[in-house]
Amino acid sequence: MKRDLGVTDTQVSLLQGSAFALFYSVSQAVRAACGSPVAWRWIIGIGATFWAVMASLCGIAQSYWQLFVVLHGASCRRGLLMPASYSIISDYFSRERLPRAYAVLMLGAPIGTAVAFGAGGAVVSYATSVGSVTLPLLGEIKSWQLVFLITGLPGIPLGLWALATLREPQRRGTLALTGSALPWSAALGHLREHWSTYGALLTGLSITAMFGSGYMSWVAVYFMRARPDRRPVRRAVRASAWWQASPASAGSAWCDWLWRRGATDAPLRTAIHALVIALPLGIAAPLVDDWRLSFALVTALVFFLTFPQGSNVAAFTLVTPNELRGQVSAVFLLAINVCGLGFGATLVALITDYVFVDPQRVGDSLSITALMAGVPALACLVLGLGPYRRSIAQASRWTEPAAQAGH
Repeated sequence: MKRDLGVTDTQVSLLQGSAFALFYSVSQAVRAACGSPVAWRWIIGIGATFWAVMASLCGIAQSYWQLFVVLHGASCRRGLLMPASYSIISDYFSRERLPRAYAVLMLGAPIGTAVAFGAGGAVVSYATSVGSVTLPLLGEIKSWQLVFLITGLPGIPLGLWALATLREPQRRGTLALTGSALPWSAALGHLREHWSTYGALLTGLSITAMFGSGYMSWVAVYFMRARPDRRPVRRAVRASAWWQASPASAGSAWCDWLWRRGATDAPLRTAIHALVIALPLGIAAPLVDDWRLSFALVTALVFFLTFPQGSNVAAFTLVTPNELRGQVSAVFLLAINVCGLGFGATLVALITDYVFVDPQRVGDSLSITALMAGVPALACLVLGLGPYRRSIAQASRWTEPAAQAGH
């Protein structure tokens, strides 16, 4: 793709991050301003279907800017699907089961990554072997474009399936048993009242996302550029890909254990514990000489970056009343994705291109990014423990309907 489009590492990082973050910011602002729709299943089904269509259109992009624009559209999956998913899951499950439920939702990303190393690798091998192909109406399609088409088109029937099968649950955890949406001004008022809690969550988790996004965008490139023996690394990546689906479940189990020991701030503590371990791993992984040790450190890093995903979502859901969860989750995801997707990958690329001016030193850029993002993120989360406990105490007074049968 770099050869065909004539782009640099920094331009590739904009495709990986800023193209998503820019459109995501607009879609989140519009969605939040419209309040909390009642029919969440429509938002989920339409968002997933539209994402698959836009992802497929990446396969016919003929220039860098065409690809950039289409990736804007693909980012609607985050802007539409995720806030609705967070809200509808909070209605399906009780407070105690939310971290585990969100962890199951979060399994989608690592399982998708694992599939990408297997089935996706087979698609890439096939596309590489056939080279460019000529399709009716579309003309010549290069191998990297063919990958987009093969992997994007199956998402369309899956999105339509979600639209047809999802059902709306009964509202739970409301300020009043009305089930109706509150105006956007009410969301802002709630955020102002709990500004120290949301400030710590938004800032700490956003910077953590920048750490993780930057690392995951460039660590494979680091191994290909800086490690001379690439084949063992690729085999090891494929062999270990499937186990990466387990960290979110492990994180929810750790959160449950903390809860049973009386920690009302268990979701936030889970994020802190994971980051305390991930920070030194991220700094050290590219600096060791042996590729096996380096890969082992990266594997552990991926585990602990993924470890608190379910509890992270539960952390802000548990301090937000039902009527505001769609709007507040939009703000939460906006901050996470603009900071993480918008700046993580680009920060690594900028350090590589303009500080070291050497593509081979991308590993040093990863270490610096881990240090620059990990330390302030950890400080924000630790400072937020006290305010978070106070917000949890207030949230315990919200109304809670009887448990729903079958969920």
